[in-house]
Amino acid sequence: MFLLVVRAEAQQKEKYTVAIFLYNGVELLDFAGPGEVFSASGFRVYTVSVDGNEILSQGFVTVKPQHSVDNAPKPDIVVFPGGGADAPSKDARVINWLKSNVATGTMAMSVCTGAAILARAGLLEGYNVTTFHNYIDGLQALLPNSKVLRDTRFVDNGVVVTTAGVSAGIDGALHLVSRIKGLEAAKETARYMEYDKWKPEEGRVDYKNETIEKLKTGALDKENKAPKASIGPSSVPYEGELINLASDMVMNGQYSQAQKVLEASIKWYPNSAASYRELARVYTKLGKDAPPDGEHFVKLVEDGKADEAMALYDKTQKAFSGWILFDGNYMNMIGYHVMAKGNYDYAIKIFQLNAKAFPKSANAFDSLAEGYMRGGHKKEAIANYQKSLEIDPSNHNAKDMLAKLQ
Repeated sequence: MFLLVVRAEAQQKEKYTVAIFLYNGVELLDFAGPGEVFSASGFRVYTVSVDGNEILSQGFVTVKPQHSVDNAPKPDIVVFPGGGADAPSKDARVINWLKSNVATGTMAMSVCTGAAILARAGLLEGYNVTTFHNYIDGLQALLPNSKVLRDTRFVDNGVVVTTAGVSAGIDGALHLVSRIKGLEAAKETARYMEYDKWKPEEGRVDYKNETIEKLKTGALDKENKAPKASIGPSSVPYEGELINLASDMVMNGQYSQAQKVLEASIKWYPNSAASYRELARVYTKLGKDAPPDGEHFVKLVEDGKADEAMALYDKTQKAFSGWILFDGNYMNMIGYHVMAKGNYDYAIKIFQLNAKAFPKSANAFDSLAEGYMRGGHKKEAIANYQKSLEIDPSNHNAKDMLAKLQ
């Protein structure tokens, strides 16, 4: 098995989901660009239309959406591309679906004229926003109490993000990846896409997280309370926001402050390999003992040295109990790549390492079970699918595979 969610417990999930809303006349790059960014960044992306029927994009690309608004899974982020957005912006089914999701924690992002849909849902009232340059006057007419900005690639208002036209949707999506997973993760995606036009400073961020502001000034320390006790769920920052703040502090030589931010990040995101990686670097800057570099660890696995990696993992745990050396989703991906080549025994070793490092991950045990199944180890496959199901009773894949194996 391979936005904003404002609830702390929802932010700690293994995968974030992105729904891309499609309709007849939708601009191709408006939805393909953000779709590429989120997919390449490890989000689960799916398409939705009002009725689930085929749509025609730009008169020459036919797309069959995966869901209708009636049966779509709840997304963490929903993207509304531009094109012929006037019709869906006046469709009560679309507006009600959007408002219902945002009311329960979903972030909404528009690209180009897709801002009309957000506007008619009442989500842009009183904000600075942006849109396609030829639609600025039209959107301003819809929003007399808002300011529609020119020459701005994206505007982030916390729960709502608007972007300029066509390619600017890529910029807005990369900004959200940075906010949720960290700037380095967004840069890696931009490099993968060979998108060298992204300049984060060409966007505007009006949103401020109260916890981030307290961490900047040290006010959170003065409260002298545990983070979860002193902060309401709506103010828990994203992992990426915390990592980005710590990185800024390191750049300014504020190593002790960065350490506190990263330690707070780990409390909220206990499986955040990126937070642990940055904390190890800060420890080194402070002259403290630090665990081995996570990139070296992953390279051992990629080079076929899983046994050596396992020994290094065990040694690290003895010295730094509970330390996260690698990203579980990335390690899972390596295992699947190895398994796709028919090397089931080595894939099993990788999945075993992942399950050992993340014993509360249903996905890790599901993948280990699949490795055993493909390798012809039925008994072990059943045991690990059962383990996955114990952790996550809603794991339909584990249920289906158990029914077949038993």
